[in-house]
Amino acid sequence: MATATLKKVISPSTVTPINDIDEIKTWGEAAKYTWKHKWNGKASEKTSLINMNHWMGVAGYTTPLIRAKKGAWWTQKIEELKEDHAEWTDSTLNRVISSGTTILNFCREQGLCDIKPPKFEKGEEGEHRFTFFTKEDVEKLAFVAVDVFDRPDLADALAFSAYTGVRQGELLKLKVSDVDWMMRCVWVGGKAHLKTKGKECRAVPMHDRVEDLLRKRCNQSHPQSTLFGRDWTNKDQLYGAFKKIRKHSGFTEDYVWHSLRHSFATWLGEVSHPRQIIELMGHKNIETTLRYCKPTDDAMRQAINKL
Repeated sequence: MATATLKKVISPSTVTPINDIDEIKTWGEAAKYTWKHKWNGKASEKTSLINMNHWMGVAGYTTPLIRAKKGAWWTQKIEELKEDHAEWTDSTLNRVISSGTTILNFCREQGLCDIKPPKFEKGEEGEHRFTFFTKEDVEKLAFVAVDVFDRPDLADALAFSAYTGVRQGELLKLKVSDVDWMMRCVWVGGKAHLKTKGKECRAVPMHDRVEDLLRKRCNQSHPQSTLFGRDWTNKDQLYGAFKKIRKHSGFTEDYVWHSLRHSFATWLGEVSHPRQIIELMGHKNIETTLRYCKPTDDAMRQAINKL
């Protein structure tokens, strides 16, 4: 696993001591405690640090540890790791996942939490990977966000994510300057002519559904301002708001924010060629894209009618 570009979120010099603690409540606390008392100073500390930082990159430092009780949460994190690191082998992926389970088990053995990792298949798709929203579902969620919770900002984030397929992290990093009105597209990851070698970006054409909300946000902000980041300081805050409207709208916990990205790919799969979908999704290989494109009744019916 390459380490040259690794951002050391936790390192021996940045670990904050946790003294006289009775209970660990967040992943950040759990990771710091495990590093200090289990991995630091061991022969394998470098590898442990790399795997831990990869795991914490998706788990989140402020994420409540109690979420780890559910297999669907682990499956979502595995999915994020797979997509962000498509070049990893299964063994590399599993080592990173094991870092997460080790953190949880060590804290439980120390009497600092009572959460045991649920059973799930490492490196395998979980059931919730197959969840996606229809366009009507997205409109329902957006309606509930505005009409029930008075959160038009959440409605904007939902619609934009569903019609562009951006990841949560990408959504919060987008700037007003990333909206290209001349080409009618949104540059995800920065504009191509401004990127250095090795940095990836993609242009997602602007759907009519999101044009008005983008104009409103761009007209009200400085070019270097974030499009959605001023509404949400982190992914946990955004996901917390999403869970409220998900519950009110009658969707199960199998539907996660990432399901919006699956929805985008599934809708594209009904009308586009796989090569186009790969580019729009920002994937590196067709296997990843195919995991996102779910067969729908309408798509299969159209396929038969074209014979």
